[in-house]
Amino acid sequence: MASFSNATSRIHSSLSQQISFLDLLFPGFTTLSSSVWPLLTDAPSLYGRLLCICGLLVLIGKYGAKYFRELVEAYFTSKIEVPYNDEAYDMLIFWVCSQPFARSARASLAMVDLKSSTRSNGPESHANKKSLQYSPCNGRSYFWHKGHLFVFERKRNQGELGITREEACISYFGRNPNVLRELLDECRQYYLKLVKNKTCVFEHEGDRWKSSKSRNKRDMSTVIIDRKLKEMLLGDVAEFLDPKTRTWYSARGLPYQRGYLLYGPPGTGKSSLSLSIAGQFDLDVYVLTMSGLDDRSLKTLFAELPQHCIVLLEDVDAAGSLGQNGSPRMSANGKVSLSTLLNVLDGLASPEGRVLIMTTNHIERLDPALIRPGRVDTKVEFHLAEEDMISQLFLFVYDPHSNTVISGDDSEEELPQLAQEFVAKVPKLEFSPAEIMSLLLANKQSPRHAVASVDTWMEKVREERKVTRTNSWALVDKDGSRDH
Repeated sequence: MASFSNATSRIHSSLSQQISFLDLLFPGFTTLSSSVWPLLTDAPSLYGRLLCICGLLVLIGKYGAKYFRELVEAYFTSKIEVPYNDEAYDMLIFWVCSQPFARSARASLAMVDLKSSTRSNGPESHANKKSLQYSPCNGRSYFWHKGHLFVFERKRNQGELGITREEACISYFGRNPNVLRELLDECRQYYLKLVKNKTCVFEHEGDRWKSSKSRNKRDMSTVIIDRKLKEMLLGDVAEFLDPKTRTWYSARGLPYQRGYLLYGPPGTGKSSLSLSIAGQFDLDVYVLTMSGLDDRSLKTLFAELPQHCIVLLEDVDAAGSLGQNGSPRMSANGKVSLSTLLNVLDGLASPEGRVLIMTTNHIERLDPALIRPGRVDTKVEFHLAEEDMISQLFLFVYDPHSNTVISGDDSEEELPQLAQEFVAKVPKLEFSPAEIMSLLLANKQSPRHAVASVDTWMEKVREERKVTRTNSWALVDKDGSRDH
């Protein structure tokens, strides 16, 4: 028995010299071994020792694999994390969804593929309607790509204010970071093909921008407004975006920014023109909604704007209106102060290169400080439809060179005459282009029927306006001002 104890002590002393090295690879190994070794040597029987050995093997299998994986990731892999609120996240996810390994992942996120119908050339069949797309979620996916083994990891977490946010990263077994950058560049190219001829629209979730949708670029010819007004705006934006203009501003120490205020009755084309300008100059649109924002989040959103983009602040009268006595007041939600809004528009932290477009139906209710020169460089008034605009709308809908199908009772030769009759029947400066367009679309296959329906349509619209004005008295605030 004494000889066994001496042998045990010699083994223990030789192992202790190696434990320090193992402790570098597996932190805590010294503490574990010092606790387990007495159980192995002092166990009362062979079965007790075997039981201890089995328990040790289970423990090593559980935690050793974890340490080994962390060791490999720390010294033998390269990794890139992609933030959820950045457009690069969409680039990565769209590419992953197109790969074969995404369909074989054990844990997947299923979503309706909203782009499938836009890619089809013909009518969508019922069998293919609202097809699903799958992407790996809450786990790891291993895949080979161009001779390299990659790991895609994605997790969904509950963030602030109950908003579900995702985390994604991609890594590969190798130490050359250029391999990952080349993969992400491939994701970028794939994403750019998807959004080609589209305008990307961003909205905010809290104090972070997030891509919300992509709309087909609207050709400027489809926006029916005054021709001279359209040419003036396009020329002004084109001159501002010219690289020479930026150099000119920089040489004089002027902030490189441009602001427009589009005002006029509803349905006159303010929002449509804003999106068309974005498509014309290949700019992304960042839509700012004042509800749910406070001063801090508003500052953060403006600080994260890219250099070249359009910031669309619709119905700005809800944020920068005057009280009943003419004094400035808070925004409609009461969380964003007017002074903060003014500061982010042209303060020291305001981003350069952005095009600000504000729209309102009631310019008279805006605080003068909000629309002074420097914050708003050009004010553009939109009117109700006059004769030339009414004629443009009619010929646009029944353009013989478009895909419009005209009924057999009408001929292309009669269109100019029918347009004159239509213009003569519709009073100028009484109806908005959107209202007139609704009549024309309801009769898109028969211009003659559209002309015949004008009187009935005008009577209906006027009656609806009376009802709207009567009900609007219920929206009057206690201080006498209306809630818009």
